[in-house]
Amino acid sequence: MAVGKPIRILHVLPGLTFCGGIEAYLLNYYRHIDRSKIQFDFITHSHVEDEIKKEIESLGGHVFDWEAFRLNRFFAIKKKISSFLEEHRNEYHILHCHMANAAFLYFPLAKKAGIKHCILHSHNNRAAATFSHAIRNYPLLYIGNMEATERIACTEDAGRFLFGKYPFTIIKNSIDVNRFIYSSSMRNFMREKLHLGKNFVIGHVGRLNPQKNQSFLIRIFSKIYQKYPDVRLLIIGEGEDETILKQLVQALKLQHVVKFLGAKKDIEDYYQAFDAFVFPSIYEGLGIVLVEAQCSGLPVFASADVIPSDAKVSDLLTFIPLKNNEDQWAKIIGERINNKFLRKSPVEEIRKAGYDIQQEAKVLERYYLSLD
Repeated sequence: MAVGKPIRILHVLPGLTFCGGIEAYLLNYYRHIDRSKIQFDFITHSHVEDEIKKEIESLGGHVFDWEAFRLNRFFAIKKKISSFLEEHRNEYHILHCHMANAAFLYFPLAKKAGIKHCILHSHNNRAAATFSHAIRNYPLLYIGNMEATERIACTEDAGRFLFGKYPFTIIKNSIDVNRFIYSSSMRNFMREKLHLGKNFVIGHVGRLNPQKNQSFLIRIFSKIYQKYPDVRLLIIGEGEDETILKQLVQALKLQHVVKFLGAKKDIEDYYQAFDAFVFPSIYEGLGIVLVEAQCSGLPVFASADVIPSDAKVSDLLTFIPLKNNEDQWAKIIGERINNKFLRKSPVEEIRKAGYDIQQEAKVLERYYLSLD
């Protein structure tokens, strides 16, 4: 490696969109890491937003947008990975895989191509949202774990789930705190833009899929709306469940008070318009949006027992058992509607908990540079 040339890390992840937690994690670190020492390249297996791709390229990285994993395309994808790694032999000495169920394929091919370090990254504390998908994933996770040379997790829970007896390093899902600090002027601007008036707004940010449990969220909101007709629900994100979620809203006759806003680049501005944040996820490695929402000074309501306690970086977060029904969730959230609340960002608590990207980017930087 030439003197002064940055090392290049090859990241493997599902996609590059505005509503994915893995993407938010990686882009936060990429923007703040010392790119004169470390550069990122990305292989993705689903949608890539053009704007994100352009930003990565402007920072010196490359994006390789490949097809999604499908059983009938397994050998074609395997050949593509093998050919790519051989073509780029000696360009990467670290492959960082964020798709735990794809590591079994990538790692042996990476080693064959001379890549010394195969990092497996655990972003979740369960194998899948459904039993059938979990059964499919477990053997793949086991093989990937065996093939990894290093292991990273976002929390202890996520690490213990995927790595078991193997040691791992925790690199936190940190955020750019300054982007999310509460601003009353931005709140007024966004609420006017969204025509919210004096409505109490419940917000949610996440990929629209079974893991995030938005159908339960909508049913909770339906109960709240019955008691508080001035309440509104804004859902930010996109995904495979969008159609069925919109059908549920129609069936509950809530289409005039529930809005699907799609994926948003300037997500920090939308947090300002919310009055509360509800996140009844079925499982999470951390849930980076929970840290973002707290940083914005929002009262947050999230699933107990399945979301790691690490997500509670301030007293703004209330855990509610997922086994509680819609009425019980609605009652707890409804108490916030009745109580006046002075909104303030818990910046120091977030920094003290290790979620400030300005500090934590140095941690990841040192980790990569230690692998030689």
